[in-house]
Amino acid sequence: MSRAPYRQEISRQNKACFLFLLDQSFSMEEPLGNSSNRKSDELVTAINGWLQNMAIRASGDEGIKDWMDVGVFGYRTDQHANPIIQSALQGPLAGRSLVSITEIGTHPARIDERIQFIPDEATGEMIEAPCEVPVWVDPVAEGGTPMCHMLYHAHGLLSQWIGQHPASFPPIVVHISDGESQDGDPIPYAEALKNLGTRDGNVLLLNCHLSMTAADPFMFPAHGDGLPDELARVLFEMSSVLPDPFVRHATMEGFHLQPGARGMAFNADMVCLIQFLNMGTQAAPGLR
Repeated sequence: MSRAPYRQEISRQNKACFLFLLDQSFSMEEPLGNSSNRKSDELVTAINGWLQNMAIRASGDEGIKDWMDVGVFGYRTDQHANPIIQSALQGPLAGRSLVSITEIGTHPARIDERIQFIPDEATGEMIEAPCEVPVWVDPVAEGGTPMCHMLYHAHGLLSQWIGQHPASFPPIVVHISDGESQDGDPIPYAEALKNLGTRDGNVLLLNCHLSMTAADPFMFPAHGDGLPDELARVLFEMSSVLPDPFVRHATMEGFHLQPGARGMAFNADMVCLIQFLNMGTQAAPGLR
């Protein structure tokens, strides 16, 4: 009797793979949601936070366990509209396509000092406190949106990874963009990516649309009928139907998902983006 898919425990023997595809086009200069911060700045804050949290979660008595590979890619065009598809990692890991979480944890590009606001235990008032934050990815915003080229590149990268890890939990691809593809219809490229798979199931493609409006986000829709425009419908078609372990995890996190819900968020603000990253990547067995 065959096992249901998306059940493979993540371990050193059967590593996970997370691939982030980040829109770095010029429109990422715009503010995100109702904030005054640029989309590009908020995006890298969320990605750097995710990388830090995953490195901490992989840490044990013997250091950081080598139980996942991570890729962070940016895509944009140059002044001649030629696509630029490259690793967004900076510092010692610059130019690397996929790196282990061990390398992530031990080789940040730098450590920045930030101010965070925490409640004073005595008074309850918010006070400023400096904290050190590791940085792997910096903001970029220029050129156009060669989405098809990015998805094609991801397909080649994951085909190779799956060949080396055929029994692992399937790779999870998190694509974050604020606009339409400018190099053709991305749906066939997304379908080709989703058709890749390990023995435990197909690649999962999750899509998050960042918005400069203060409109309510659409999170994990089950059908495209109520979506506001063609861009939302395209992202819906690109997105994977969430498998049972993800639906159960989302339910535990307070989401009410209908059958057939897809891994998509539309009109996301910073809160929604962080929720999306956490829900989309922590539902895999062994990461809970």
